[in-house]
Amino acid sequence: MCTSDNGADAVELAAVQAPSGLTGTSAPDTGSEDLRLDRTALATLLVQHFSNSWGLRTAEFAVYLLLVSLFPDTLLPASIYGFSTTAAGIVLSGWAGRLVDEHHNLRIVRASIVTIKLAACAMYAASLVLLYRLPPASESTRPWKRGLASAMFALIVVGGCVHNLSGVTISVAVEREWVTSIAAGSSAHLTTLNTYMRRIDLLCKLLAPLFVSLLTTAASYRFAAIFLCGVEVACMLFELLWIEISYRRFPALREAQAAREASRRVHARDEQSQNAQTSPLHILVWNKVVQRLKSIVLDWREFSQYPIFLSSVAISCLYLTVLSFDGTMLSYLKAHAYSDPFLAGMRGLNVVAGLAGTLAMPFLERKLGLVRAGNWSIWSEVLCLLPVLITFYVGAPADGSRGPAWNAALLFGGMMLSRIGLWAFDLCQLKELQLALAAHPRRNSLTALQYSLQNVADMLKYILTIILSRPSQFKYAALASYISVVAGASTYLVYVKRERGHVFHHNLGDMIPLLGRKTR
Repeated sequence: MCTSDNGADAVELAAVQAPSGLTGTSAPDTGSEDLRLDRTALATLLVQHFSNSWGLRTAEFAVYLLLVSLFPDTLLPASIYGFSTTAAGIVLSGWAGRLVDEHHNLRIVRASIVTIKLAACAMYAASLVLLYRLPPASESTRPWKRGLASAMFALIVVGGCVHNLSGVTISVAVEREWVTSIAAGSSAHLTTLNTYMRRIDLLCKLLAPLFVSLLTTAASYRFAAIFLCGVEVACMLFELLWIEISYRRFPALREAQAAREASRRVHARDEQSQNAQTSPLHILVWNKVVQRLKSIVLDWREFSQYPIFLSSVAISCLYLTVLSFDGTMLSYLKAHAYSDPFLAGMRGLNVVAGLAGTLAMPFLERKLGLVRAGNWSIWSEVLCLLPVLITFYVGAPADGSRGPAWNAALLFGGMMLSRIGLWAFDLCQLKELQLALAAHPRRNSLTALQYSLQNVADMLKYILTIILSRPSQFKYAALASYISVVAGASTYLVYVKRERGHVFHHNLGDMIPLLGRKTR
């Protein structure tokens, strides 16, 4: 049936199997390492990524800050917000990945840009309404239980869930799909693109909270909400332009899209021939739902059978931790009388250490190979976090006071050094995932499943901190976090064993390859 059409599709698929994405016409091979990326296209792509990351990091910090300001008598609204957005990521990240697989990439990215900006504006607008309409905290002990507050808070939560899912969709489409297509089989280009993306993420993570704090301190929370809403609208317009230029100037993106569309036409004909025999509408809808559920189960089953699944589990374990400068750790440090300027400085040093990790990763990959570079990176994080854990049990200060100087040095120094291994491992694992799924027809659906794993670990962290909510109990959360990091490193060892056939070399030269040649 439709033999000639299928033959035409096969010819079309064969014609677009080798997108270049580089300023040359050769198919990807070992020689593609020498071809150069289009600088204008790369610049617009990185500027768009910076704008998107800036909006994400700004909202990530500002929304929590606004919630704490609006509801100072309780942490429940902030906890509900974090729990809800994480749960949405767990349930719907796979769906976001399938959107990228099943629809035109440029249209999906455009729609996601508009959606994420409108969601951010909705959160800022709802916060602004509450800032103007809620009575002062001294006049109402539970303002979040009022009708207006409940409605606006619900809008903030829904906006946060939409914001999170739109961010996942953009990340899968641009950071995974587009980067892999643009690299076109060049390992050097893939490392370069991933490193640029991660450095931009870290810079935004450092600068965006400082920018929000400057707005709230120099002006007011009301002005900050209005200003940030205006910034989102302006960035939306520019991002739509930048993403269009990037897509048009990278031939590999259009070629990869043409290949996916040809493949989808073949599958669409098969589905139409199957559905043509079934007429009742409710049967068609039911079959569609069942087919979707089956595809989710099959995606998870297939992903779990890939060796890269162990690597994904390993990095997901790193999300179940309070041993970083997140809200939980900051609350603990504030309870021990550390000043805001001091904590801001320590947070900045941690981000600088993370940037050092992105610089170290390419060097480690050249000397060790990708898999071993990831192994060295994650175990260096384990070692650096060990003194951090010790500070919660030896010389730990009482609530409301600081510990001895050596305790603070181990705490902050260990966390800072651990960021080098963390971000180097993050880059290694990202490249492993991209290479492992590069030829898979549903690579974006499978890639999004890693986001679900990471969100599960993130949610477990929220549950852990809700149960162990007092500062005096933080040491138990720190112990559970360290165990999770060790579990992730151990899982990665199993991945190393499967990929390389061994964990340790037999001779000294191969065990210390930083002094000599690269090994696999």
